Amino acid sequence: MQERINQEVELLKTRFSDLEYRPDGQWIHIPKYSLPSGWLPSPTQLAIPIPVQYPGGPPYGIYVPSGLRFGGQLPNNYTDQAPTQPPFGGAWGIFSWTTQDGAWHATADLTKGSNLLNWVLGFQRRFEEGV
Repeated sequence: MQERINQEVELLKTRFSDLEYRPDGQWIHIPKYSLPSGWLPSPTQLAIPIPVQYPGGPPYGIYVPSGLRFGGQLPNNYTDQAPTQPPFGGAWGIFSWTTQDGAWHATADLTKGSNLLNWVLGFQRRFEEGV
């Protein structure tokens, strides 16, 4: 599993070169993630926990710094103080988020099927929804 995660972190770095990976606790931190118009602050930070059962099961949730708003409003499916806090300092909120179709299809070839890069790129759909 750890070899797969290391490979996926390298794949993520092809799009987010400044990301930080913490193998202790299995967290990924993207310090600058651009959001669509209406979201403040933008860019923002993202934190992603990698679950113990990965890649057999998908990650869950999008962690963002507490206070993220869309048009001044609290977003739907968002808890402004996440019950679990990422290890990156400050207060964090969490969006309830899973794969779009509810399915996770990881394959032996990490460039095919579900992977962390596709997971993170899928966040854009959520942010395009606005509130």
